[in-house]
Amino acid sequence: MTIQSFSGAAGCGKTHQLMANLAARLERQPLQAFQKVLALTFMHGSRRRLDDRLGDVDLLRRQYECTTIDGFAWRIVSRWQALITQLEMGHPRVNDYEAVCQIAADLLSHDIVVRWIAATYPIVVVDEAQDLTPNRLRIVQAMAPHVDLLIAADEFQCLIEELRPNPACDWLTAVGHDALLQQPRRTSDRNLLAAAGAIRSAQAPASNGLFKIFHTPTPALAASYVSNGIGWNRGGNRVAIITPTMGQFAHGILTWVATRTTGRGNGPYNIILEESETKLADTFVDDLALPDQATLAEAFALMAEKPAPIAQDFVRWLEKQRRTKGRTHVLREEMEDTIRHSFSNQRRLSSRDGPGIRALTVHGAKNREFDLVIVLWPAAIRGNDEQQRRLLYNAVTRAKHQCLVLVQLPRAMILPPFSVREELALNEN
Repeated sequence: MTIQSFSGAAGCGKTHQLMANLAARLERQPLQAFQKVLALTFMHGSRRRLDDRLGDVDLLRRQYECTTIDGFAWRIVSRWQALITQLEMGHPRVNDYEAVCQIAADLLSHDIVVRWIAATYPIVVVDEAQDLTPNRLRIVQAMAPHVDLLIAADEFQCLIEELRPNPACDWLTAVGHDALLQQPRRTSDRNLLAAAGAIRSAQAPASNGLFKIFHTPTPALAASYVSNGIGWNRGGNRVAIITPTMGQFAHGILTWVATRTTGRGNGPYNIILEESETKLADTFVDDLALPDQATLAEAFALMAEKPAPIAQDFVRWLEKQRRTKGRTHVLREEMEDTIRHSFSNQRRLSSRDGPGIRALTVHGAKNREFDLVIVLWPAAIRGNDEQQRRLLYNAVTRAKHQCLVLVQLPRAMILPPFSVREELALNEN
């Protein structure tokens, strides 16, 4: 069993190398009929892109499963319920992701479980490994001695402040067999590359060419830049409006762009708003006002006029409770878990990136690429200088052809990540 890892800046072809090495491995040793490649990543957006790339590996012939590591952990926990009970591990709620991953990692420490996984999945591909929390990393580490592991990571793209120093990157460094990639592949535009390099190096990015930074204190002014940028875009038809936080500034801009026309005749535009399944589920559950306990008929009535995919999942769950367990009542906690799990599944099955204008957070844009990226930088952004550099870097490096950055506060223009603090500049001199 082997471990091969790839590291490097955003857009340097880490996922490309994963696919190339996977193809080479399959050429040397094809999968048997009952075997598959297991591909894991953290976010659903990066999972969809990874799924697309796996579909292009001819030798794979669709013999793969691509899922989030949380989804994989839940499958292990669901499959080994009897062992969990025997070992008194406790049964986690489906949407308590950290607890699910902890128990899945504990299960994989048992030979019978990890060999069951390795028999079906002799090759495991992990992308965006820098985002793995300790329990999620333990899942990968438990499988490593039993499978061929291909893994990609970039410590600077980790946005979780608690993961510094980064456990996954430290582990890969200790294991060895790491290839550092330095040749940009996503874009060849020198101004985009220079801006990304400056941000990563704690320098001030220069507003030049197809990378521009503008001070836009009001949503209306920012929205005019967005609409005109979209209208004048000639780089491609995949556009992303990316922001660290989807707050009042961002929503005001999106509303304006979707309903108004600029003085240059651009707009309005239809925007696909991508929100996390957690936020969508929170809103849905709050609107339901779930009782502490409900009869099956009362629970069924809660789904009246609700979105069909969620309602159908919920009704199927109710029917299963009645048919297989003879139950007549369900509890609030169970109903909420079922609804949240349904939202998670809907996100997993949602359509892949295609033409159109999407609005999403920096976290939601991870490991995705767009022709035009417009970054909204509102006043209220949490985190120290380092965190803000990482947020801006992760947004800017999604761009293949052009990037506009719209900054709300004038003071932000003279602070990191758009400038270098005076004390740092003095120290360097």
